[in-house]
Amino acid sequence: MFYQVTQPPTIATTVISENTSAPESSNFGRESPAMEVDSTSVIPSINLNISQSTISQSDLELKEVEHKSIVERIHTAKSAAKDSKDNLIDKLKRLQVVQKNNTDLLALQEKTTKKSPDWEDVRAKLRQKLDHNSFNSETPKISIPKVEKLKTEVTKIDSKTDSKLDNISVIEGIETASTGTNNLLLGVVINKRDVGTLDVAREEDTLLLPLLEFAKLAKFSVEKINGITELNTPLGKIKLAENEIKTINETDYISDKVLKEKLLANIELNNFDFALIIDLPWGEGSQRRPELVQLKPEFFPALSGISSYRQELSITTGSGDNNFRSSSLLGGRLGGGLWRVRLNNNFINSPDISEYFYYKNNGQFSYQVGRQQIGLHPLLNNVNLTGAQFAFTNLPKDRFNETYSASELLPRRSRPIQTFQGTVAPASFVQLRVGGIAIAQQQVGLDGKYEFLDINLPTGQSNEIELFVFDRNNPNVATEIRSLRLNSSDLLLPSGGQVQLGGLGLTGNLAQNTLFNDFNSSEAGKLTAFYQLRQGLSENLTFEGGVQTLPDTVQTQAGLIWRLANPLIVSASVGSSRGELGYTTDLDLQLKRLQIIGNSQLFPNGYSNPSSRAARDRYNHSLEVKYKFANAFNLGFIARSRQDSSRSADYILPTFSFRPMRGMFLSGRPDFEGNYLFNAFYQINSASRLAFNSSNNRYFSDFSYNLNRQYQLSFGSEFGGDFGTRYSATLNRNALNLSGLSWRLGLAYSDGDVAPIVGASMQVLPGLLARIDYQGIPSRSRNGLGGFGDDRLSISLVSDLSFAGGKITPVSSNSFGKQKGAIAGRIVVEGAENGFNLGNAIVRVINNRGKNLGGARTDASGNFFVGNLPEGIYTVELDPEKLPIELTVSKGSVVAEVASSAVTRLDFTARAEYGMAGRVTDTIGTPVANLRLDLINTEGKRVLAAWTDEFGLYRLDGVPIGKYTLLIPPQVPVNSNEELPKIQVEIRNQFVYEQNLQLPVVISYDKPFPGDTSPKGQNSK
Repeated sequence: MFYQVTQPPTIATTVISENTSAPESSNFGRESPAMEVDSTSVIPSINLNISQSTISQSDLELKEVEHKSIVERIHTAKSAAKDSKDNLIDKLKRLQVVQKNNTDLLALQEKTTKKSPDWEDVRAKLRQKLDHNSFNSETPKISIPKVEKLKTEVTKIDSKTDSKLDNISVIEGIETASTGTNNLLLGVVINKRDVGTLDVAREEDTLLLPLLEFAKLAKFSVEKINGITELNTPLGKIKLAENEIKTINETDYISDKVLKEKLLANIELNNFDFALIIDLPWGEGSQRRPELVQLKPEFFPALSGISSYRQELSITTGSGDNNFRSSSLLGGRLGGGLWRVRLNNNFINSPDISEYFYYKNNGQFSYQVGRQQIGLHPLLNNVNLTGAQFAFTNLPKDRFNETYSASELLPRRSRPIQTFQGTVAPASFVQLRVGGIAIAQQQVGLDGKYEFLDINLPTGQSNEIELFVFDRNNPNVATEIRSLRLNSSDLLLPSGGQVQLGGLGLTGNLAQNTLFNDFNSSEAGKLTAFYQLRQGLSENLTFEGGVQTLPDTVQTQAGLIWRLANPLIVSASVGSSRGELGYTTDLDLQLKRLQIIGNSQLFPNGYSNPSSRAARDRYNHSLEVKYKFANAFNLGFIARSRQDSSRSADYILPTFSFRPMRGMFLSGRPDFEGNYLFNAFYQINSASRLAFNSSNNRYFSDFSYNLNRQYQLSFGSEFGGDFGTRYSATLNRNALNLSGLSWRLGLAYSDGDVAPIVGASMQVLPGLLARIDYQGIPSRSRNGLGGFGDDRLSISLVSDLSFAGGKITPVSSNSFGKQKGAIAGRIVVEGAENGFNLGNAIVRVINNRGKNLGGARTDASGNFFVGNLPEGIYTVELDPEKLPIELTVSKGSVVAEVASSAVTRLDFTARAEYGMAGRVTDTIGTPVANLRLDLINTEGKRVLAAWTDEFGLYRLDGVPIGKYTLLIPPQVPVNSNEELPKIQVEIRNQFVYEQNLQLPVVISYDKPFPGDTSPKGQNSK
């Protein structure tokens, strides 16, 4: 029995890969392994699939088929197109046809018998592919030269015509038998990013894009609810009418006109790059930014619960003392506000509940309850308050340097109690110095964030704050010094701007006193209150005043901040306390080259503390002048006269910073006491570095040499002061990442003694950094703080974790704040047994104006964390470019809400997709072409469909893991009365081959297929 094949439907567009170990996937936004990318173009070159051509494998193997190469074809086109622009257009149309299908290769054989010079190489490669590639190892392909190169060659043809190629629209497609539309294989560029290709249909001047495929590239989802199509975009949901969707071969298409109208997209067809250029109003790189888009969140932060936990533990031994210290910090959400508790313990005295508070913001008002450190102004005493505080401002909250601690709600930038935050190298040491004197230090965690809370600044030193950064393997000599100077201009408010602060409570730490009966002052438990007003009278004048009640007195303060000229700002205040008058005056002049900072403060005896009546007045008068002679050199001086209850200093000393040559830096200045500080750094070359510094008659030098990226030799010396000279030599290993082990081994020598130096640090668990250091002869760099450089043994553990949705993520407590929260999540792979490496996928957080506010890379398990995000609603995008090719992300962007001190949990779902391939033959083994196969899931729904090629071969890509039935539905040329074959297929974690089917009939082909030059077609019996 014979059946005649009719005109077939469009051949499936899936392309068979050459590598069976890495089959193609339908993943969007990445290059197919079957395509070569031209570095000068965003459009991939097209590889011709022999299985979809009209050239039979037997013809290529048995005959010396004399095809012309693409280069030969261009030369032929040159001679044929010189006299007519129409001929030139025709040739360019044929080039587009080559992109879609290679059915014209056989026609080239018949037009000429002359071989091109390089055809023998091309034919040899073809024969090699055919000889070494059976169907099981993928069907061979011929790679066409890049479209850009073809266009360059064809452009030269137009030497005798006035027409410009760039003004001719010549893109045509392959017309399908069932619809009459033209199919175009186009590269897609969205917001200046090459995201993939689309098989676009064309009807006259209308482009039809396959909706589901375009949605994947554009990162939005499509849902059909009760017959209505809904697009869930990052900027909101859009409903499409039935007449706005066109269905072709059971595939939904959306026109470019509907996209422009509904999605506000700009679409341009680039004819000669064969690209579709699309600008969407969301995503990074968009040329348009909406003024404001209302986003509807899909994920929300928890209203209550624990958000972050930080634990620090340190053990130090030195000078005959053993010290144990721990600090536990817990933060979270409660009733739309935030809370935080800190517990310190030295394992000798009672545990110290040093911080506990609850904060909530409500528009222009904010509230805080708990233990708080209040420092309103230098003329008002710092108060340890347990009670309530409220604040009001008509200015944006981000104008104020709010910190995640219990201090003033809307702080005055130059207040006497400050918090300093920043980022340095992970696992390094940082030391805060004010006026050249170290007042605080800490071990930096895995995230590289440091935070010094509630630092009491000495009088008149707000412009002399420095941060010393030390390498984790060398705590003796700083590798970097940063200035943290505060500017007087920060005190100015805009015209009409207002800030009000008020508070009421008891002095002291109420919880500590109640729980542990720890009353460390006779003034604890007494009533106290305060109020402060700051008002912008004009753009250049701000008033500030306050009143504060203490157990034994009432303090008041009033003053002005005045910008006399654009670079000159003067602030002056007077205050009264215990019958005495004090004052503060600051001058700040910032010119292009000249900087002048002046300060004068007076606190009469007894002004701040009644018990100090027998002591002296406290005052500080200073003037610092600095002139920049060049970008690499500035010179100045500091003149100071100061006195406190026990010490005084009067001096005029120079200051300078100088870069005499590339890689060298020199600086010097006096500290608050008048001791001169000198620092010198010289980067000799990329591998060698020399450092030297002096402080308080002690001198330190260090020479380091990098053997390679990981290993370093270091030689140091310390001398001066009351200690003997100390020399050291160490070999340091710096791991390439924090999960690796970093260590140092060496020897120290001093006064005839030799002792070992041993240290190590690493991330022992996710979120837990451990460090140990032993010095047989301790360093002389004593700073009075302990646990840093001058101890014989030092052990520290630092752990930072966040909590959301029952999941724990290693992060930093510094990622949260009174106006900031975080987003955390992971990539979840559905149904896969293989352990995929999910690392390095990029997650971006974009606000409702299209601005990228943060991002992160996933770890190997797919976890990610983005912190320090202002409160608001954001679009979170996942770029799957770095994910394994077998994985497809079902939804690449979601909308999430961020709240203060909270972690919003969200997950991206991915699934593993593989595929299957095989051959369909008739009862006598003849391949059956243009036959449709359906893949049915366990629910009886069709998942995918494919058509066989002229060799009877088919391939299905993008098949999720599961069990399926592969069958041949009733169709011509198969009689529906025949029992058609079907097989059961299970996709696990690999591509499945040899899924062959055999029809119970013999097929005859009496009509030619497109491109078949046989007059009678192919007949198999």
